[in-house]
Amino acid sequence: MELNERVRATLYISVIIFVLTALLKDRLPDKREILKKLYQEPIQVEASVPPFTVKVKGINYSITPIYTYELYGLVVSYHHSKVFWDYEHEDWKDYINTADICVIWGKNIETQIYKKMKFTNGSWTCYPEFAPGYAPETFSDYCDSCLSNNHILAQNESIDREIMSVQKGDQIYMKGYLVNYKHKDWGNSERCSSTTRKDNGCEIVFVKEFKILKKNNYLLRILHNFTKYLIVGCILFFIARFCREISRDN
Repeated sequence: MELNERVRATLYISVIIFVLTALLKDRLPDKREILKKLYQEPIQVEASVPPFTVKVKGINYSITPIYTYELYGLVVSYHHSKVFWDYEHEDWKDYINTADICVIWGKNIETQIYKKMKFTNGSWTCYPEFAPGYAPETFSDYCDSCLSNNHILAQNESIDREIMSVQKGDQIYMKGYLVNYKHKDWGNSERCSSTTRKDNGCEIVFVKEFKILKKNNYLLRILHNFTKYLIVGCILFFIARFCREISRDN
């Protein structure tokens, strides 16, 4: 088989694998794969930590801790505020809130209701929805207070790297403070954390410790990334081959 044919075959196979792994890599894990720690409720205790200041991109953010907070959860969706289409964080100069992570725990895992749902994130909010085709009585298995969307604030670079590596289906642990925060350009406005899982507000967590306890579909993700680079390499090969043939003809 000639080199061109081998590269072409590699390209076709890589595209097929890339598409298949894209469809499968974000599937949420089965209940039997969930760690026991994720069945417990978040731990929240009144904090006795004074307000402090964190500087990000030249802006001083005033942070007011309200409660210490400890959470084990299954990541069902997430949002990075640095994506190009998130203009709202840029408009607000909210550079300290680098990510939102939406998680479930407890009853929502026990009943496996999450397997019948779809979760998405906008710039500020997590949107849980039931997949079409399920009977209304199925909805009673969903526990609204066993889901939270967490606005993540972190000052430590290694913690921030771990947070930004999170993907759908990962099982995580985080510890820190529920906080309110602001900066001088907001005037009297302040972003305030929810302090109960029984409302529709989001938790604002200043993270002091963060761990990915178990990665989801790890091998599929590796294969997905590997085939992505193979596809790029094959395309570059054919571009280089085409350019060389043109220059030879000239």
